[in-house]
Amino acid sequence: MKIKISNVLIEMQERLLGYVSEMSYGYAQLCVKADPSSLLGFEERIDEKKYRMEDMARVFIHDQKDDDDKIDLYPIDPAFITVLITGMFKIHPEFKISVEKIDEIEGVEDDDSPQLKFIRLTMPTVTKEYRKTLLTAIDALDYKCKGRHEQMKVKYTSELMKVCVGEKPEAIDEAKDVMEGLMKQYDDIRVKLTTQKKEEVENAFQRYLREKAKEDGVNRDANGNPIGSTLKMEE
Repeated sequence: MKIKISNVLIEMQERLLGYVSEMSYGYAQLCVKADPSSLLGFEERIDEKKYRMEDMARVFIHDQKDDDDKIDLYPIDPAFITVLITGMFKIHPEFKISVEKIDEIEGVEDDDSPQLKFIRLTMPTVTKEYRKTLLTAIDALDYKCKGRHEQMKVKYTSELMKVCVGEKPEAIDEAKDVMEGLMKQYDDIRVKLTTQKKEEVENAFQRYLREKAKEDGVNRDANGNPIGSTLKMEE
């Protein structure tokens, strides 16, 4: 395949990948499960020096079933605790942020020692209202990514035709096939990521319903409506 044709296809692939990556990052900021990507926006300054999360804390992600909604931050220096809390509140005010205590550390006997403290970030509960908000945001990100991909198809189909002038029909057909393959590949990735994120939201919502049922003693269906009742939860 000629260099000019290859360059057009490579450029298109890079754009498609970039848009999918941007959508994926957006999904990571719609916090449902604990995701280290949600910490990427953390950046604080101390004495004019910039610190990112990896400079200030060791991160532990809870990823077990029914315990996948927490991130623990273990400060490298106890003095970082306040800065970590301030920084996380800036980028994710929806998180529940609490200071917890490690049971014990060798050589540390004082129960109130800052060395025994760590920060727990708990993802927001996916209530019916929050589920609706999340799904709306997911649809918006998906729509934006899909639209951009369609724009790239139009743009690079035109670019491809320009560089294919004078080429043999079989070379043109090969280039078109590669382009179609790339479009399908990244569209499949978009659909997969969106489906996974919606399933993540739904699983968290169902967990919320199970926990609520235990609290109030009322069984609810998959939409949160009390079973055996004509009353419905407010949309």
